[in-house]
Amino acid sequence: MLLVTSLIITSNGAWSASRKCDDSLVAPLPIKSFNSSSEYGRGYAAAFAKLNRIQGAGGWSPLDTNRYQWLQVDLGSRKQVVSIATQGRYRSSDWTSQYQLLYSDAANNWRPYLKDGNIWTFKGNNNSEDVVREELQHAIVARYIRFIPLHWSQKGRIGVRLELYGCSYWADVISFDGHSIISYRFRSKKMKTVKDVISLKFKTTARDGVLLYGEGQQGDYILLQLQRATMELSINLGSSQYNLIKGHTSVTSGSLLDDGHWHSVAIERYRRNINFTLDHQTQQFRTNGEFEHLDLDYEVN
Repeated sequence: MLLVTSLIITSNGAWSASRKCDDSLVAPLPIKSFNSSSEYGRGYAAAFAKLNRIQGAGGWSPLDTNRYQWLQVDLGSRKQVVSIATQGRYRSSDWTSQYQLLYSDAANNWRPYLKDGNIWTFKGNNNSEDVVREELQHAIVARYIRFIPLHWSQKGRIGVRLELYGCSYWADVISFDGHSIISYRFRSKKMKTVKDVISLKFKTTARDGVLLYGEGQQGDYILLQLQRATMELSINLGSSQYNLIKGHTSVTSGSLLDDGHWHSVAIERYRRNINFTLDHQTQQFRTNGEFEHLDLDYEVN
């Protein structure tokens, strides 16, 4: 089974996003949306961990101060999270100076937030009242977020109040059973471009399958597929009639992509220069041959 969401195909840079995504996601949540590994006392419960909250003991603190503690927020539905802000516990010596984030769609199979391919450690607070906001290099799309304290106040305990900023995630999800396709039709019967952007998200438990394919009458084509759970991009901007110019180019990226988690793909092309990004890891390459236009028929599958 293959699931694909938020497929975006643009040519000549025509698409842009205009919707602002900076809503407070934690502030409106009810008490039942919060959970934690433990709590120091009734007034220190997870539900008191909202930014600027002064009720109860003014924030969350776990029973034990060690690296086995966590604070979990259920956003109610899948949200796009773009930044996080933290404080220490109100008028106390309790704060968190470094932390990590995990996320999940079902409160299991947790994934760590990565930056530049590494599990990222965020800088937190060095007192109880200042707000420290961290912008995410790439948005998290998930329903559940876990806050994992790594270092904390030497004068007190782990303590935190937090806010997540973002917006609702509205992308449609399309399910494929291995025998079905969906076509994307361009406005004109042919698309001949020097610049293209293609992006999508997918998850699957299948090791092999085609995600995207388009071809033209002059031999141009683009193919994005899974081969043994590895992503392969093949593209040809054209070959000469007598095979003096061979335009076929193929690159691979990633592994174990049949893990049932969402993965993101982006292909950005300008003439022969291509940025091929899988889960925020980018390969830059030039296509073979001498041609610079992608000349396709009026639809891709």
